[in-house]
Amino acid sequence: MIKLDVATNMDVRILDHIRETDTNHSVDSMFGKLKKDVIGGGRSSVSVPDVTLEEVFAYNATCRDMGIRFNYLLNPLCLGNRDVLPEEHRKIVAFLDQLYEGGIRWVTVCSPYLLKIIKNRYADMNITIGLYAFITNLQQAVQWVQMGANEITMSQSYNRNFPALEILLKTLKDEEVNIRLIANNGCLHECPFAVSHGSAASHSSAEQDESSSQYFDYNIINCYNRKINTPDNILASDWIRPEDLHYYEELCDKTGNHRLLMKLVERTKSTDFLIRVIDAYRTQHYDGNLIDLFNWIGNNGIDTGNDNSQYLALLQSGSVDMKSFVRYSSFFDIPQVYLDNQALEGFIKHFVYGYHCDQSICWMKNQDPDKDESLYCSYCHEWRKKTLTINQSEYQKWSKGLAKLKDDFESSRFFHAEVCGE
Repeated sequence: MIKLDVATNMDVRILDHIRETDTNHSVDSMFGKLKKDVIGGGRSSVSVPDVTLEEVFAYNATCRDMGIRFNYLLNPLCLGNRDVLPEEHRKIVAFLDQLYEGGIRWVTVCSPYLLKIIKNRYADMNITIGLYAFITNLQQAVQWVQMGANEITMSQSYNRNFPALEILLKTLKDEEVNIRLIANNGCLHECPFAVSHGSAASHSSAEQDESSSQYFDYNIINCYNRKINTPDNILASDWIRPEDLHYYEELCDKTGNHRLLMKLVERTKSTDFLIRVIDAYRTQHYDGNLIDLFNWIGNNGIDTGNDNSQYLALLQSGSVDMKSFVRYSSFFDIPQVYLDNQALEGFIKHFVYGYHCDQSICWMKNQDPDKDESLYCSYCHEWRKKTLTINQSEYQKWSKGLAKLKDDFESSRFFHAEVCGE
């Protein structure tokens, strides 16, 4: 049975639901963090609910009593060199001491230096390596394990790469290390914005960074532009259906390595969303729109308790363009997208038995490649035509606003820094 590693917004009702329904103990671990802290994480503070450190410690204790690991996130892509500035370094170490004294024994990092500091300071602290370490191959995975990692999160390019995953499981079979795949993030396949987006989100999650209170996400605009204007990208995204977990279980049986976990996001979402995701992957079944399980705009957001005064101050001072700001706000009202989960039965077999995504280019809607057609793969394009629909009336209005919004950012009009003469 594939174990699950589940995001939490720190609502105890999630734990109550797991206690009542998860009779097979499929939930192995949970992860979360404060809205802001001195180190930061992988999500902007403006999208994360506000909890106290005492609430985190209490949640950790309840998880421990239930036999569930709780993992505190210290996983920014970039620390902004604060780890090598003397005063900032001492603040980081002081916060690590707080976590340890509060009972935290699992943390996620993406920094080799942070890993070494923690391992040197606390003999019984376990470390997960996060997605923003971008572990994309066997060599990198082995080196993180050699540095002391107890758990590694593989790049999402591994999700459907069964040949590479098999080699990884075989190689690490005799190591005391867990391997995680993120099942429901829905990120673009080989996303060109991944590093930029991860770095931006990381800085905007650190308490001392100004963007932790006002953050404009240019990367997500590009993400949804590519997903909705060219919806083949949604099929090509490296998600894993709940019904397809058995293929990963069979791979574990084949290699004799059963330390593979499915990481389920998203801690910026509501309790109803998180329970829906847990139940779908716990039972390995979901009827309806697979998008319902994704980290997707519009899917059960949560009240983050944000103070919007900084955004208001920007508008009042004229620091940002009013029309651009309105378009940015409207962008998040995206058109309805329906991906028929049951119609996707059999989709995964192409990757299980004939993976070649690392040797081909995705052929997308309305694309007419003038190069060697043998380089292109239209598999996801064909499946998109029979499984995915978009509300066209909503799409027409939204796409016009999106085009203007992209231009607002790329011309610097959003920030009143457009080219002279425009």
